[in-house]
Amino acid sequence: MGNSDDDVCGFLPKIDDKSPQGFLGRLKLSELRPTQNGVGMDEVKAKVKGLQDKSGGKLLDYLLPRTVPIVIGNDGYYLIDHHHLGISLWIAKGDIDVPVLVTRNWAPIKGDRFWKTMADNDWVYPYSALGAGPFNPNTLKQHVKDLDNDLYRSLSWLVREDYGYVKDASNPIFAEFKWGSFFRTRVIFKEQLTCKKEDSVNLTLKKLMHDDPDDYADKIRYAKHLAASPDAAGLPGFVGRSR
Repeated sequence: MGNSDDDVCGFLPKIDDKSPQGFLGRLKLSELRPTQNGVGMDEVKAKVKGLQDKSGGKLLDYLLPRTVPIVIGNDGYYLIDHHHLGISLWIAKGDIDVPVLVTRNWAPIKGDRFWKTMADNDWVYPYSALGAGPFNPNTLKQHVKDLDNDLYRSLSWLVREDYGYVKDASNPIFAEFKWGSFFRTRVIFKEQLTCKKEDSVNLTLKKLMHDDPDDYADKIRYAKHLAASPDAAGLPGFVGRSR
């Protein structure tokens, strides 16, 4: 999977288990351990499309403002944000080096103590892409390429893109999943009721729009209405007005 962008971050020092908090360096995508199981594949596909024509300096200019925050510990390097970027880069560019920032170095902490500390900081989302859980974090995906599709994470992204809520630095990590959980119990597409269980994880907004455009349009309108409703007032980035 090699390509000309393998060394775009080669000027940065290599991260190891002694790298201190606040240290900016590089790691390969294959070295990053996820702290969630799902991503919205509609968002991933949009990112992949935007990444395919970026290389060299343009790719570096794109990556540096999106430096991946990591926690060192439990014998690994755990990304606590930018999972969508990680899998998108893997698809578009392969196993390249990416800029990472050491948020915490907890190298001596392992096992249950590590995961409890991560949970105390809201840095792990141990749910399946279908919303089940929480599960033991040892069951989390081991590679960004293996992340599953979460339809409601895509829905939360689409609503956010239309300014249904805002994303800023004050929002907690996994804020979009909180919105996804909100929509999961309120917005049901007709195709979800008729597809086979094994096919449900592959449903995307693009597919729903293609297969039943009227139902899709109706449910998207409803999701945007819900995002502005009092029921959503406690969610991060709540705006409270419909467009």
